[in-house]
Amino acid sequence: MPWLLALHMTALVCWCGALLYLPALTAVTLRSGAGDGEVPASFSRAAYTLLVTPAALLAIASGTALFLVSQTVAGWLVVKLTLVAGLVLCHVVNGWMILHFEKAPRSYQTLICVLLGAASAALMVPIIWLVLAKLF
Repeated sequence: MPWLLALHMTALVCWCGALLYLPALTAVTLRSGAGDGEVPASFSRAAYTLLVTPAALLAIASGTALFLVSQTVAGWLVVKLTLVAGLVLCHVVNGWMILHFEKAPRSYQTLICVLLGAASAALMVPIIWLVLAKLF
C-alpha cells in the first residue's frame, strides 16, 4: 500500500501543479501568437493532453484504488471527493478554454485564466487541509 500512496501523491502533485500552471500558459500563448522565440498556441493543447490529463487520470485512479484497499468510509472522505470533483471541473474548463480561445481569442481571456487558476488553488487548499487534519 505505501507504493500506491506514493503513486497517488506523485500524480496528485503533478496534476495540481499543472492545473495552476496551465491557465497562465494558455493566457500567454494565446495572447502572443507564434512569433519569433514565442511558444506556439498548440503547446497549451499538447500540455493539456499529454501531461495534465494523464496525471489527472492516474491521480484519480490511484486514489480510488487507495480508498478501496484501505476500505475507508468517513465523512471527511465525502467532503474531499466533492472538492476533487471541483478540481475535475476546473480541469474540464481548462480544456474547453484552450479549444475555445484557439478558435476565437477574446479580450477577456486573461481574466478567465486568472479566475480559473484562483479557483483551482482555492479547491486545493481545503483538500490539503482535510488530508493533513486526518493524519494528525
